[in-house]
Amino acid sequence: MDGTTTSFSSLFLPLGALASVVAWNLARRRGLNERRWAIVCFLFFPALLALAFAKPRQRTGDTDAFRERWAALAAYDPDIKPAIERMTVLGPAAVEQFRLAYADVQTKEAIPLILADVEARWAAGDRFDGTFERSERLATLHREGRLSDREYAAQTQRLQARPARGPWAGWWWKAPLLLAAVWLVWPKSPPAGFPTCEADATRSLVRQAIEDGPDAKTVNNRLLALDEIRQLSDDPKGLHRYCMGRATLNGGERRIVWHLYQRGSNVFVDVSGL
Repeated sequence: MDGTTTSFSSLFLPLGALASVVAWNLARRRGLNERRWAIVCFLFFPALLALAFAKPRQRTGDTDAFRERWAALAAYDPDIKPAIERMTVLGPAAVEQFRLAYADVQTKEAIPLILADVEARWAAGDRFDGTFERSERLATLHREGRLSDREYAAQTQRLQARPARGPWAGWWWKAPLLLAAVWLVWPKSPPAGFPTCEADATRSLVRQAIEDGPDAKTVNNRLLALDEIRQLSDDPKGLHRYCMGRATLNGGERRIVWHLYQRGSNVFVDVSGL
């Protein structure tokens, strides 16, 4: 068995599980299918790189086509222009909420309802930055008894003190870096199945090298026995091994040394001392 294949097999499950968890969170943040991405990244964890750079699912109001149309509507439409002026009093965030909500329905009859909803949310303390929704969720958990008073106070304080997310926030660069670090530091086990000096597979390889070697046509060597075998050295990764033994040939006894080494999934031997 190839050593690289063995090491990869031992890494597959932990790396796949890690990639699956990270993919679930990334997909949820980007509005994508969490379950689908988690399964894909578990089976093929490099797909996490594609997810990290994938564009979030866009609402209609975030598309370039609607933004171009919105510029004209905001400047000339007799219904939308006064609505925007009304929202401007509440600030740019309120105008943005109105734009996104209108883009979802794109009907003039909904404008009064959208304006009323935005103003009601503003009056309730919502500033359209996500903090209000998270605060309401914490309050609900606290009322249901799923958060203690101390936990509720601590999380509310952290929420209020939460700084703005910078360009380096999130998992888009941390996830690939974490996977690369795990790959580098994960212990690499020696390849399973690499024969020892005394193994039957080694004896068979040595016999084949002696009896079917390049001098087989001129020197008719036959290996009758291979005894007193001992290992001289061993590569730390297990890909090379030097051995010595007493070979009983049809022409007498000789001390031979052989070098076992692996290339891909195949094991080879070089014999010297004949």
